Amino acid sequence: MTSSIRGNVAIIGIGETQHVRNWPGRTHNGLLAEAASMAIKDAGLRQQDVDGVLTFGGTVAPATVAEYLGLKNVTFSCGVTMFGASNGVAAMVAAAALECGYCNYALFVAGGGRDTVWLRETRGMTPSPRTEFDGLYGSAVAANNGYGLCYTRHMYEYGTKPEQMARMAVDERFNTMNNPRSAFRSQGLITVEDVMNSRYINYPLHLLECVMPIAGAACYIMTTADRAKVAPKKPVYMLGNGFYQGSSTSWQGHDVFNDITLMATERGAKRAYVMSGYGPNDVDVVECYD
Repeated sequence: MTSSIRGNVAIIGIGETQHVRNWPGRTHNGLLAEAASMAIKDAGLRQQDVDGVLTFGGTVAPATVAEYLGLKNVTFSCGVTMFGASNGVAAMVAAAALECGYCNYALFVAGGGRDTVWLRETRGMTPSPRTEFDGLYGSAVAANNGYGLCYTRHMYEYGTKPEQMARMAVDERFNTMNNPRSAFRSQGLITVEDVMNSRYINYPLHLLECVMPIAGAACYIMTTADRAKVAPKKPVYMLGNGFYQGSSTSWQGHDVFNDITLMATERGAKRAYVMSGYGPNDVDVVECYD
């Protein structure tokens, strides 16, 4: 990797709403606006200072968010549609835009109510390679069809036990109990037995191993290192990032990685390590999605 943004950009403000299973009376745009307003305040900015807007383009366009928030000085916007990787890829896009001078303060916001993407994913899907090979027996929320195939192959290749996979869900539930905004706090801790006894969603995935649809939103604001120095709170500098394009359908992963059990994250992480100057042994906090 020849180029680097190591230490050149930073996150200076964040905003996050409460997360709940259902939020009657709250709209998609309203939740996004709440998180964005919190982030702008946290960054010590004024509304008119935000000139870059990025969103999860799969659910809402940047123009819609800018209009709803009353942002009138936007010089850069982008809808990032990378499913669960959207927030991380948006940080890469924002970093590039800031480095190029396209904007001074880039805001990314995602989330909302359960009125868009979840409904679309749980309804009938039009014929495609995914429906023909990943979801032979019907559509599933998020990526549960493809992950069922990967999980099964992982057990075959490495002798992985379902109890080992269940332990990940148990540990994640334990870790979220101290987060006051977590939708899981009201549901309490779970055990490996709880996971194993929950019904199958798509073999070998149990209900308590799957993504839970929720309502809520989160936002962050990024700027250049020079501007970050005058931010009211301690900036969080970006040390490294990495990206590697995987495949749309899990079975095609064999063509990309020669192994259906490998994900693009494995190669993207290597690029991030190179840029940052650090390696796996230096990392003491890891957050994974899907």
